[in-house]
Amino acid sequence: MVRIAMLLALGLSLLAAPARAADPPPKPAAAPAPKADAPKPEAAKPEAPEKMMSENAAAKLFARAKDAFGRNRFAEAATLCWRFLQRNKPGVEKYESAQFFLASSLEKLGFIHASVEYYYQVANNRQSPELLPRALRQLEAISLAHPFDEGMVLRDLLGDTDFGELPGDLSDFAYYWQAMTNLERKLEGWSTERFLKISRKGYYFYTALYVNAIRLLASPKGDARKEALTAFAELFGALDLGSALDSLRRRGEADSKLAYALRALVTDEGAIQLRLDKLPKGWEIELAMLGLARVAAETDALLTRAKETDEEALGLPLAYSVAIGGMPIYTRAIPFEDRGGAIRAVAARFAGVRAIRGKSLHSLSRLLYEQKQYAAAYNTLGAIPKNTELSSEILLERAWSKYRSGDPHRAMGLLYALDAPVYKALFAPEKYVLRGLIYRRFCHFRAAKLAARRFRVEYAKTLRAIREGEALEEVDKVREAALRRAPALKVHLFARSLRQERAALDKYEDEWGGGKGLRAHLRHLYLQKLEQTKADLGRALEISAKEVAEDMLDAEEQVNLLEYEDGQAIFQRLSESASLSQARKRAAKVPVSSERVYYKFGGEYWTDELPSYKFNIEDRCVD
Repeated sequence: MVRIAMLLALGLSLLAAPARAADPPPKPAAAPAPKADAPKPEAAKPEAPEKMMSENAAAKLFARAKDAFGRNRFAEAATLCWRFLQRNKPGVEKYESAQFFLASSLEKLGFIHASVEYYYQVANNRQSPELLPRALRQLEAISLAHPFDEGMVLRDLLGDTDFGELPGDLSDFAYYWQAMTNLERKLEGWSTERFLKISRKGYYFYTALYVNAIRLLASPKGDARKEALTAFAELFGALDLGSALDSLRRRGEADSKLAYALRALVTDEGAIQLRLDKLPKGWEIELAMLGLARVAAETDALLTRAKETDEEALGLPLAYSVAIGGMPIYTRAIPFEDRGGAIRAVAARFAGVRAIRGKSLHSLSRLLYEQKQYAAAYNTLGAIPKNTELSSEILLERAWSKYRSGDPHRAMGLLYALDAPVYKALFAPEKYVLRGLIYRRFCHFRAAKLAARRFRVEYAKTLRAIREGEALEEVDKVREAALRRAPALKVHLFARSLRQERAALDKYEDEWGGGKGLRAHLRHLYLQKLEQTKADLGRALEISAKEVAEDMLDAEEQVNLLEYEDGQAIFQRLSESASLSQARKRAAKVPVSSERVYYKFGGEYWTDELPSYKFNIEDRCVD
């Protein structure tokens, strides 16, 4: 299972964009950045105009483009906007508006990257104040729904730019990514300052609280530790910190490790005051779990209420109960005056909030597993909303949790679920190890050896290639698994979308054709970005491939040990083995008659049943 350091990397990579070379010094709003190693990517630029248009002709051309857009004739609108940009210089009236409508038309047609390039220009140049929030709004919507050039938008644009006052929650979008940019650059103070500017409701608040809960696990020292605690405590809020501490005291748990950690953050008067010398050993995990549990609980309550269509529901009482592994910590009610705004803020980015709830539960379950709270880890994994995480990962982690909590029958059922065709491409060498452990636990030594043999059949060629020093990125199984891991996954998905969008340009060959037409320009734009992305993917894939190879070699060592111990156990007198005589749950017998209907498993899988499989294995050991 995942160790704390791996959890930290996972938690941040789930939200942060892929690592990039440091950029030139930012504009005043963010923070001083390290000296640049590589130039920023070039945004799309129209070719120099061959012949300038008159002011009257330009106005008529723009009016035609806007009219075509209003009639949903987006391909025609894109053509007219491109012609306007080709025949006019930057700075003329409506130039930024033409860029914006070109971006909007391309987005409507499914050319996401091309639209991002032009939204970027409008937001980066900021020559038309009325278009800036509209361009940022579209970039934010794209960032939550599609693979896109995260480096250009989130780092180069948002991370390094002072936009001044932005309307509504757009400022949270900017503050969050400025904070993440500075956090990536190890500028802890600047990062904390930006995190604390985020409003205390909506998607970006919960992502910020999630990130700062994970941030605690790095156990930084000195000023870095203080900044991490400051950001966490201020985002969590004195009221919630105090509520948690008071609840623990009322239950007689004032001497618990969590209570000591809370007392180091909040005073008896309900004010935040950091006292680093009062922090108990293991405070990082205690506070991180509390933060993750808070995100999961509060978002759950708001997501449920956000589905309501009745306006009167906004004023009904709304409370959330924070619990860690089924153990209640405290309950908080959202004040009446804040309910409507909080619910609407969640409803505005429902899918994003649902996803961050899933990530919080997933990370919390891994911490619970590390704390040997296996049953709690299993139940927490089961609460993750569907389609917010890789279900295959969850099934395998639930199997380990069930095995460690003393229910090998359910654990084996989950392992059999992983044999379903839907998980055919799953990279999970651990499942063979766990299967062998379960078979050995019930003295099915031959079956345990067969599980080890299946591992070798599955990965023998791959392991041989690794040991012989072949390029890891060229080894099929390693590459496939690496492409599903951060940081390679995001770059891989972006590269795939670029190829698909570039191929789709052929549909507009007649309408956008010509040597200097829009189609030729966009083909060049996509080709240029594909070349850059190919290099980024190569670097990310190298990192991920090494991790996959290490996991495979580690699994091989565990299989070797499993085979050795199986061989020893076969010839060992059962009475001499304490481990074989320990109490365990017996498999339930199938009754002759019952209200339930039992079917013999014949290799047929139903997706909705996979998490509920149970394998009734005969116990051949002596009690």
